[in-house]
Amino acid sequence: MNGTLWAMVRIELMLLVRSPAVLASAVVLPFAVLLLLMLFIGFSFPTLEFGAMPGVRVIDRLLPEMAGTVAASVGVMVLTTHVADLRDRGMLRRLSRTPARAGSYVLAHAVAAGVLVIASVALFAAVTFLIYGPPRSWNPLSLAGAALIVAYCAFSTGLLLGGLRMPSAGARVAAPLCFVLLFAGSGLGVPREGWKGVAPWFYEITNYNPLAQLNDFVFQASLGRLSETWPAVAGLLVAAVVVNVLTRRTFDWDGRP
Repeated sequence: MNGTLWAMVRIELMLLVRSPAVLASAVVLPFAVLLLLMLFIGFSFPTLEFGAMPGVRVIDRLLPEMAGTVAASVGVMVLTTHVADLRDRGMLRRLSRTPARAGSYVLAHAVAAGVLVIASVALFAAVTFLIYGPPRSWNPLSLAGAALIVAYCAFSTGLLLGGLRMPSAGARVAAPLCFVLLFAGSGLGVPREGWKGVAPWFYEITNYNPLAQLNDFVFQASLGRLSETWPAVAGLLVAAVVVNVLTRRTFDWDGRP
């Protein structure tokens, strides 16, 4: 990376860290989900083991799935609103007068998003390990790699949505709505099977929920295994690359495709 790119990464991190959306997505979200699950199901819930997976506690599965969820939240919610806000304030036009190119701008966002996700996962892991102890079996490098794959897919989506001709006020509505639909059908907050009796049509949709496929991929990666959902994840990764290339080619400094 050249000096200009590193400078843009630092600037993006400074801007993002000051955003309340980053605090909510990267810091508050994991612990809020854990607390809500304990309040509704029981405080011994995190230490229970899965019947089909001896030695794997609920918290051992929650950690990698929250890594995927945080990655999706940072990409879809944070970047969509962040880019739309920069465009409305004319910041993209100012960047056009600097030596930076659109490709460097895109890459700076990708690096900043990856740093936020890894920092969030590290914080959540440190606290949960302190309280419940580390898993009996886990692969941190595979977990980090899988989380970054999810972050890239979500990043490409967020950058695409943020580059559309949508005012920042509209982005603040569209981005959380998109994430909530992904989260509700991912099986993390509400088990997907629970939708069968409440909304059968929504349950059918959850079978094709990208976040559900990605979260299972991250969980299996944390155990050093290859998830059965890897073909779907590979397809999502290819789609993200295509979207990212198209966004880079059509994205001008005014944020208009």
